[in-house]
Amino acid sequence: MAISKKLTTIFTIFYLLVITYIFLFLFVPDFQRTILSSRDSFSAITEGSNYFWALLISLVICFLGSASIGFPIPFPFILFSLSNSVYLKYVNSGLALGQILQSGPFWLEITGLVLLGGLGSMLGEFTGYLVGYGTKKVAEERKSDLLNNVDGFGKLILENKKRTPLYIFLFALTPLPDDILFLPLGMIKYPFWKCIIPGWLGKNFTILFYCSWPIFVALGFTAQGIESNGISSIITEGILLLVTITVMFFIMAFDWTKFLEKRRQEKVG
Repeated sequence: MAISKKLTTIFTIFYLLVITYIFLFLFVPDFQRTILSSRDSFSAITEGSNYFWALLISLVICFLGSASIGFPIPFPFILFSLSNSVYLKYVNSGLALGQILQSGPFWLEITGLVLLGGLGSMLGEFTGYLVGYGTKKVAEERKSDLLNNVDGFGKLILENKKRTPLYIFLFALTPLPDDILFLPLGMIKYPFWKCIIPGWLGKNFTILFYCSWPIFVALGFTAQGIESNGISSIITEGILLLVTITVMFFIMAFDWTKFLEKRRQEKVG
């Protein structure tokens, strides 16, 4: 585990805030009524011309989530909230779950959030690339073991340049922290324009998964024969946020460079 005490403190604060929110919602009636009341108008976030702002939020939050090097931003929960707003809008219009799944306009709105979010994420990775680009000179001047290790990882992962777009796509598609790839990409001055298409495609699949959470939750309730209501949905959202924070913690805490280097040595052996 390669996570600092400062970052551990940040994640701990996130956990406490979410747990406190769930506790207040369950045991403080006034707080619960306030949340449920605000939820009734939640679908307005993507209603009519407001949908443009939802697209902008998707673009910006995904950009910030990808541009933040070493600082956790739970942007998947924001995407869940936006797509859930779209889902609630169609539910409030009287459509059943099966009808929503067959609705072209519904999926068109979800696709808009996905494409803008994927673009924002890809542009956000440019931050890590720029840091790596500027760090190359520092590594040469200061002979830093850490920076040279990052540079070495970049050369290792890019030994076969024909596979570079595939690596970029896979890093964007999976929960692997993209910074450990884009930092060395910048250090070896790999053209960023070659990263855009494979990175954007990978990010689109990832964000589609996040935006599909409301459907997964609804299908889960239906499969168990449980009628979804405001209380159950909000509790589920809180649990999903805890899961999101947990996944982000372990991704950022794991020493991916050491892991990949060990895998390479095992293959050589």
